[in-house]
Amino acid sequence: MFVSNSVSDPGWPRTRDALQAAGAERQSELREVGYVLPGVREVLQHIRTRAEVIQAVVTGNIVQNAALKLATFALEDFFDLDAGAYGGDSEDRHDLVRLAKIRAERLYDAVFDEKNTTVIGDTPRDVEAAHEGGARIVAVATGVDSEWELRAAGAHLVLQDLSDVDQAVSVILGR
Repeated sequence: MFVSNSVSDPGWPRTRDALQAAGAERQSELREVGYVLPGVREVLQHIRTRAEVIQAVVTGNIVQNAALKLATFALEDFFDLDAGAYGGDSEDRHDLVRLAKIRAERLYDAVFDEKNTTVIGDTPRDVEAAHEGGARIVAVATGVDSEWELRAAGAHLVLQDLSDVDQAVSVILGR
């Protein structure tokens, strides 16, 4: 059984509700300032067609806000949110990759290990979480961290962005 410090805290439901309300309140602002990076939708679409691939979300956001953010940019249909892990599940980011693997294993009756689990992230913390969680990491240098910083953090592979869809799909699938 997986129990986090935040979920066992009696004040957690109030905190979760406040986070969810704040997310909903800022959705229109997110829609105005946010955008889907080049290649992302196409990569997700290509990968979705692969029967052997489950696309889940691992994020520090609570599940409700992760779903809201994905829906804001019409990306929600690409992911199985039940197979993901979220900030409300654990205060320790490193737990989230492991938890997502456990959930996916239960849902899909399959084993997920470093050979068949890939985290796509854009920060050194994502790289660290993937390593701690027993997953490959493909880092994408579209955030504030440079390609060099992501490599130095230990990313298995680093892409500048996802605009070369064929290359990105190949790398993500480990081919």
